[in-house]
Amino acid sequence: MNVAEKIIKPARAGIFRTVFLYTGQGDATLLVIPNGNGVDDYKFVLIDSDRDFEKDEVDLLSMFKDLFVEKGELETFINTHPHNDHIGGIREIYDEIGFKQVWHANHKPGGKHKDKYKDLKYVIDKVGKNNEFHLLGTNDQNKLHKVNGDDVIQKLGDIDYIVLSPAEYLCEDINDEDAEARNKRIHEQCGVIKFSFGNPVRSIMITGDSDKIAWKDHITEYHKEKLPADVLHASHHGSRTFFKDNEDDEYVYEVHIEEIKPVYLIISAPKQADSSHGHPHDDAMDLYKKHIDEDGIFHMGSEPYSVIVDIDINGGLEVTTDTELIAEYGGGKDDDGGEDDESKNESDRMRSINIIPSTTRIDEKPMGA
Repeated sequence: MNVAEKIIKPARAGIFRTVFLYTGQGDATLLVIPNGNGVDDYKFVLIDSDRDFEKDEVDLLSMFKDLFVEKGELETFINTHPHNDHIGGIREIYDEIGFKQVWHANHKPGGKHKDKYKDLKYVIDKVGKNNEFHLLGTNDQNKLHKVNGDDVIQKLGDIDYIVLSPAEYLCEDINDEDAEARNKRIHEQCGVIKFSFGNPVRSIMITGDSDKIAWKDHITEYHKEKLPADVLHASHHGSRTFFKDNEDDEYVYEVHIEEIKPVYLIISAPKQADSSHGHPHDDAMDLYKKHIDEDGIFHMGSEPYSVIVDIDINGGLEVTTDTELIAEYGGGKDDDGGEDDESKNESDRMRSINIIPSTTRIDEKPMGA
C-alpha cells in the first residue's frame, strides 16, 4: 500500500472523508464519498486544483497516479471559480487521470487568468455537455443546473450537498459585463457548497474565494436556515475580504459566520510571510477567533500539513492533520536537494482533535493507517 492509499482511503465503510490538501497559495480538496456498504465502495471528487510547484506543495498529479489504479476513478471535478490557484494543472490531471463530470460557476475570466482558463475549457469540452453542470444557488438538496437549461437532481454517493452560490440572476448580470468588470466581480460569483453526512447530520462548508458582497447581498439572507456547518473552509485563503471590502472598511460583516456557527476552520494558505497576498490576514484571523475556539483553527501552512475531516454514519466528526502526503508528494527540499530538518521533524507529527463524538468510534488513525 502506497502513501496516498494509506492516508486517503478509509479503512472501514461508511466514512465521509474530506482531505484538504496543502498546495501553498491555492486550493485543492479531495472528497472521498461512501457509495454503499463496502469498504472499497467510494466516489472521489476533486474541488479546485492548484499545481504550481510551490515549496512543500502536494503535487496532485503525482499523488493521483498512486491513488488511482484505473483512469476515471476520479468521478468529478468541481471548480468554485476559474482563478489560476483554483484550476492549475487541471488539463494534465484530466489527460493523465481522467474524470467524468465538471461542475463550475460559469464565470469567464480575463487578464492573467485567461491561459489557465483555456485549460478548464479544454476539459469541459472533453467531458461533453451531458456531463457539464453549472453551480447555481438553490434551497434544494443535490440539485444542479445542466447546461441544456434543465435543473437536475445529481446525487454524490451517500452524502447530500446544497449549492448556495452563485445566484442565477447574478451570473446573468455579470456575464453581460465586459472583461474588466467581470474580473472585479469573480469572487461575488464564486461557488459555495455545503456537504453533509451522518445522523445526526454533520456538515462541511466549502467557500472558494467568496467575498463579503457575495455573502451580504446574495447568500446569507436567502439561505440562512441552510448555513449552519461544523467545518468552515476559510474563504480566499484567510483573506479579510470575507468580512470587509478592504483593509480600511469600517463596515465589518459578521452575520454569515454567526449563522454558520462553525466549530472548525480550515485555512488553505502558506505561512503569511510566504504568501504573495499576506494571507491569512491578521484582521481576518482576529475576526475568526471571535467566533471559533483557537484550538479548532487549522492554518495548513503554519507547519505545513494537510487536514483530514472524517464524518461517520452516526454523526461522529474527527479532524486530523497529516504530513505524510507532503513528505511523499511535496517539495520540502533544501538547497542541496535533501530533505530539510523541519520536514523531517514534521513528518512524524500529527495533531488530532475529536470534540464531536460518535456513538461508534472512528479509527484512532482516521486515515486508515
